[in-house]
Amino acid sequence: MEPGSMFAGYRVLSLLGRGGMGQVWLVEHPTLGRREALKIISPNPADPSFDERFRNEARTAAALDHPGIVTVYTHGVENGSPWFSMTYLEGQDLNGAAPLPVDDVVTIVSRVADALDYAHAQRVIHRDIKPANIVIARDADGRITRVTVLDFGIARLMDGAKMTATNLFVGTLAYAAPEILTGEAAIPASDQYALACTAFQVLTGQQPFPGQTPMALIAGHVNTPPPRVSDHRPELAHLDPVFARALAKAPADRFASCSDFAATLARAVETGPFGPHGRRPAGDPKPPEGWVATAPAPTPAHQTPPLRPAAPQPAHQPPYPPPFPATVHRPAAQGQFAPSPAYAAGGPPMPPQNMYPMSPAGSRPGGGSGRGSGARTAWIAAAVVGVIVLVAAVVGTAVALTGSGSDPSTSPVAGSSTSSSGSPSSGASAAGDFDSIASSGDSTCAVRDGELFCWGGNERGTLGDGTTTDRPRPTPIDGISDVSAVSMGGLGTTCAISRGDLYCWGYGIGGPGQNVPLPTKVAGLSQVSAVSVGLTICAISDGDAYCWRNNSNGQVGNGSTGTVDVPTRVTGLSGVTAISTSHTTSCAIASGSAYCWGGNRDGQIGDGTTIDRSTPTRVLGLTAPTSISTSLYSTCAVAGGGGVFCWGQNNSGQLGDGTEQSRRTPTRIDVRGATEVSTAAYGGCAAAGGSAYCWGSRSGLPDKGPDRVNGLSRVTQITTGSANVCAVAGADDMYCWGLNGNGQLGNGTTTASSEPQPVRFPA
Repeated sequence: MEPGSMFAGYRVLSLLGRGGMGQVWLVEHPTLGRREALKIISPNPADPSFDERFRNEARTAAALDHPGIVTVYTHGVENGSPWFSMTYLEGQDLNGAAPLPVDDVVTIVSRVADALDYAHAQRVIHRDIKPANIVIARDADGRITRVTVLDFGIARLMDGAKMTATNLFVGTLAYAAPEILTGEAAIPASDQYALACTAFQVLTGQQPFPGQTPMALIAGHVNTPPPRVSDHRPELAHLDPVFARALAKAPADRFASCSDFAATLARAVETGPFGPHGRRPAGDPKPPEGWVATAPAPTPAHQTPPLRPAAPQPAHQPPYPPPFPATVHRPAAQGQFAPSPAYAAGGPPMPPQNMYPMSPAGSRPGGGSGRGSGARTAWIAAAVVGVIVLVAAVVGTAVALTGSGSDPSTSPVAGSSTSSSGSPSSGASAAGDFDSIASSGDSTCAVRDGELFCWGGNERGTLGDGTTTDRPRPTPIDGISDVSAVSMGGLGTTCAISRGDLYCWGYGIGGPGQNVPLPTKVAGLSQVSAVSVGLTICAISDGDAYCWRNNSNGQVGNGSTGTVDVPTRVTGLSGVTAISTSHTTSCAIASGSAYCWGGNRDGQIGDGTTIDRSTPTRVLGLTAPTSISTSLYSTCAVAGGGGVFCWGQNNSGQLGDGTEQSRRTPTRIDVRGATEVSTAAYGGCAAAGGSAYCWGSRSGLPDKGPDRVNGLSRVTQITTGSANVCAVAGADDMYCWGLNGNGQLGNGTTTASSEPQPVRFPA
């Protein structure tokens, strides 16, 4: 093809660039006279699925409509060469850019994050975020006016068939997330990791994990702790914890969304010792709360030594938190380790400790077999994992743990209900004075004696107190009373039931992307008895199930996949007693049976298939279910007189059956006497026999099976989010543990804890 020639009806003007995926040409539209960029994809004759993959990728890219995503106009095949045309952008990409001003980086990250979260809501993963795929334009004064993400052409629908060859990675090694390099599927957190790598590079001028060979790059991403911005720019030490979380090895340890990463970065810059322009903000005589100078002697706040967190956890720390020792591989980081005080103080990392305490010999309910005793230890065994990365192989490692603790409690427990991100919430009062508890991301809520309290992160008005100020202790929420249930989820949405009416607030309540910080009544519902919040919202009203909001996979349950703005009755269900919704899937218990609908790519609906269902489909093999909770591609339920059953995706052991084999139908796990189950991404927990048991990323056992949480007895309720776990134990006490960077543990601090901490409610 030459300038001046014709291709697919376009007049070819010039070559813009070429790379591994093909060539990009500047062309002129045949009738509009518009200049466009036309990308010709290099076909792979050895791949029989290439044409199908190309069509899917082109359709996916063309369906995205966001100001931060390049517009794809049309696509086709010409002389055997697949192609698509897109907007021709005048500007420069970030490839090879010198270190940029901090405020420029904040602007870029914020806009790219917004574009990525939009795509993720459409179930599209970019999979190749890097400097070369981000184009910026500036005005005459040098201010950034536009940030555009390129090349969604290699993105794949999250619930689509896996079109790429087994373990084939099409992204760029320097910015690839560890889970992709070890053969796992790309997820939204993978794009967040790549964005953090890109931000690190444009801030410092260095790749986060430099290497001269593919193997060196892979080893850096998989095995090396997250780098520090301060190693290259000491004045930006206050940004280290933000990048430590966004670059965490385990996806569950990163921020809840790309926008959360961007907002935390912006907040750290704004409140840091030098502000967004490298200067301490005027009138700010002291560093942000929770930070101290690393100098051995007290240092006046107006001086400028690098700042590091005073507590063992940074102020914005990852769930089940990195950084961790360099010898620890990603799978072990999913909830199992807390950093040592020596590391927090700037010293060398200490051996990891289990994030969640265990009973002696790692015992399980019902007298599980012994797994070793004595002080907690960790052993690490190297293993070679063969993964094709274009032409490179991947070397990985595997980790298992043993631990000690106290004997499990066997106290009987009465039935109770809970709510969490994607877990059910009913209005039935539990033992003690707690009616409902919920946790999602970096926020937590509880209903106590009919009064609603919320605490933790509040950037999107998630707490409902009319502000966007984080609260490290429970704050009573005005405007609603006689509250019976609360649920949290999505990107920062909260809903609660007050006197039979439903109120919601936080992210998206005022419309797409609009935050409402005060409880707002939901019209069209009465006698509401339960609510569950995810990307979709579902509620039980007069015994029927209603869902609305996101419906890209049919999770509203009305037989369509179109957006639903108002509560809409779920088809074919009556006598509904429990409901749960999360990422792409919704579930309910109705007339004594369990039903699920929506996304089913990993079998999370439980009907034995991987076919999406836009109306409720009966879950196979469950008898008399009483509690159900669905999360990111997996679902669990209590059935059969107290047994816990899980199904769906299991590549991180999140089903708790001791394997990493996904299940299309319910599989019983080793928990007995359960009354309630709560799931989140990569793991779950249950209240059983008066104790709390957690599995997947929440477990410290080698096989990630159900693991008893020490220090709690008479447990009646439990909720697990992406950052922490909370439980009601004893007569009227609530405990939380895990991350606490935004005060989500409710104990008045921002220090993370691997042990349950009592929530400090106002007197």
